[in-house]
Amino acid sequence: MRFHMQNSLIGTSVIRRLNLKAIFPLLGLVFVVLFFGFGTKGLVFSKLSLQSMLNEAVYIFIGAIGYAFVLAQGNFDLSVGSVMGVACMTAAMATKINPYLALPVGIITGSIIGLINAFVIVKAGVMAFITTLAMSFMCTGLILIISNGAVVGAPLFMLKWYTVPLKLGVILTFGIAGFFAFERSYYGKISKAIGSSIEAVRQSGTNIVLFRILPFIILGTIAGLLGFISLIRTGTASSSTGSTLMLNVLNAALLGGIPFSGGTTSKFRSVIIGTLTITIMSTGMTILGTSTVNQQLIKGLVFLVTIALSFDRKNLKVIK
Repeated sequence: MRFHMQNSLIGTSVIRRLNLKAIFPLLGLVFVVLFFGFGTKGLVFSKLSLQSMLNEAVYIFIGAIGYAFVLAQGNFDLSVGSVMGVACMTAAMATKINPYLALPVGIITGSIIGLINAFVIVKAGVMAFITTLAMSFMCTGLILIISNGAVVGAPLFMLKWYTVPLKLGVILTFGIAGFFAFERSYYGKISKAIGSSIEAVRQSGTNIVLFRILPFIILGTIAGLLGFISLIRTGTASSSTGSTLMLNVLNAALLGGIPFSGGTTSKFRSVIIGTLTITIMSTGMTILGTSTVNQQLIKGLVFLVTIALSFDRKNLKVIK
């Protein structure tokens, strides 16, 4: 009897040490790889599919890196997709003056909007949910005003800038910089500490204002860069540009294991795992003939399930 009790206790201890929430993202990635690998008869890993995944990964991976800093502090940003759209539109308009103005104009546009978000949330004390939702609506309206409802094109030679070395270079650069900033820098550690307990960080004597402002500026800047990348990939800017970015990057961060409430359990590896999961899922569904609308529906359901599994019910103050 004692032997069985000891075995039971040892088994329970092992399960606790495994921490199912920590290994769930990796299990999810393995499931997606096997499901779409067999479901598409290996086509999801063909050369053409890998090229498609690389195109998706540029947006999702870089966007998720920026979103990770926001999530780590227990915040989120509903405007990132619309900011990307505005940045793409202003970059397209800048090409009418000089094509080489597109990149700085796109980045500056995203940075300014990120700064406005940060100021309203941190200094004015308006909740991130309300601020970024309102900004999303304003950005959508701004796109229509700037373009007058039309699709704006860029010079065709700019499409030659969108190369495999560019995509890989951007991914590697942001991946390395993001890892060190998130896991090794003082800023990354304080950001996660704010997510765990903002009062504890404040009482330690740390001036948290700049730490809380920076994530929104970083994400806005990244959205601006992605707007430029979208322009040189498609050659156009329209009101639909960036419409799927927010759901994709948020899904990637959460599926990878960053908790919705942020905190010290947030890890950079979550961005990598989540990006792989979402890109393989998107490519696999496309190969299987799933329509764009149904793909969004499935991703929305995945989003709900992921939040249910990752939500820290001990910390109800998630929306800050």
